[in-house]
Order: sequence, then C-alpha cells, then structure tokens
Amino acid sequence: MYYYKRLPLDKMSNCRDLGGYPTKYGKTTNFGMFVRSEAPVELTERDIEFLKDYKITKSLDFRGDADITLFPSSLRNIENIEYIHLPMFGRADAAGFEDNGDDPSKNFSGWGKSYVQWIEMYKGWIKDVIHELAETENACQFNCNAGKDRTGIISAFILSIAGVNLNDIAFDYCISRTMLKPRFPELTKQWGDYLKDKDGKLITNHPFLYTPKEAMEQLFKYIYIKYKNTENFLYSCNISEKDVFIIRNKMIG
Repeated sequence: MYYYKRLPLDKMSNCRDLGGYPTKYGKTTNFGMFVRSEAPVELTERDIEFLKDYKITKSLDFRGDADITLFPSSLRNIENIEYIHLPMFGRADAAGFEDNGDDPSKNFSGWGKSYVQWIEMYKGWIKDVIHELAETENACQFNCNAGKDRTGIISAFILSIAGVNLNDIAFDYCISRTMLKPRFPELTKQWGDYLKDKDGKLITNHPFLYTPKEAMEQLFKYIYIKYKNTENFLYSCNISEKDVFIIRNKMIG
C-alpha cells in the first residue's frame, strides 16, 4: 500500500497524513494512522474510494450544527466509515465564543491567543476527541471547516504526544494556508460572510486565513509554562494515560 503526505484527492487539497515526522524517540511517525483535512464536502466517488482504500474507518467532524447542515460531510453514511459529529463550539461545557453566526473577527486578537483560550475552555471536547482517536481501528480522518485551527490544535497534540519537535509541529500547522489557497474560490461558499467583501468574494489576506508559526509557538509556550508538557495538559482534561499511550503507540509503535 502507498502512503502519502498530501492525499491526492479531487475535492480536498489540505488532506494530509501525519506520518513522516522525526521524533525524539529516534523513530518517524507512522503513516496511515491519522489524517487531517478540511471539511470533506462534495467529494467525488474516486475520492471516497481512495479514502476507503487508505483504510479510513472513522471520520471526526469538528464543525458546528449549521455547517454540517448546509455542507454535509460526504463521509456520512459511507459503509465501513464511522462518522462522528464532535463540535468544539456551542458545547454545554464551554463558555465564551459560540458558533452562532456572529462575526468573530470583530474582536480577533490573533490565533495564538485564541488557541490558548480554546484549549482551556474546551477541555471536555479535547478529551472526547483524543478518546475517539485512540479507539479508532485502522486510520482516522478528522476535520473542521478549513482544516487549520480546530484540526490544527488536535494535530499538534497528536504530534507532540509522539515526540515531534515543535518546529515540525509548527511546520505542519503553517502549510495549511498554502494547501488551501488553490481552493479559496470554491471554499468561499462554505466560509462566513465576514471573510467576504461586498461583492461576495473571499478576502484572501484576511487574518482568519493565515497560519503563522508564532500562533503554534504561543500555544506551546503557554502549555510548557503552565503544565510543563503536553501530557500534563491532556491529563488536566481528564484524558487517561491509556489513551495517550495508545496514540503514541499508533504513531511510533
């Protein structure tokens, strides 16, 4: 079986395997375990068959109710793929920003600060996601809308558990904008009106579309100062040592 860093799909350009990164354990992360992506919307039959052949057996969708209603995942109701809706925003265990259609860019102060707020506000969500990742048979695909923020945080935790260096974690995060750029015109219909100009065209230099290295560095600086390491933060979310071990073993075992 062939494994890919970026999966060659017709309708997704930011669908990437977390395999191939060097770790502090002297190994590289395994391919075919965890696949991050933008929302799998309007996939072709070839795309779906490719993902099934790639041994995807679970799809975790982090988008809100409105997004999955307007733009349903193509991986719902696919034989041998378990689709699970796990929204970050709007959960009962969270306060603050809700995915309610308001323009969140009005008070935007940078992704790093936002990510720090999110990981403290949505610990219940992080626990649920990590558990589903650990419980997955074969490969797990997970996504939010663009596949860079909610998806980027979970990807960073997976890579950190596996012992990947922060520079490589930041690299994996940063390339999402490059991967998404060719699809900006097509994705405009899925993204909020606050990302569009008066003519309905995407504002390509909008800060919401960037994935700066500093954002991931700020997130991990906060984690290292307050929790000493990623594992301690995850344990503060009531994630079991077993789930952390399973994910590490999937990635480098």
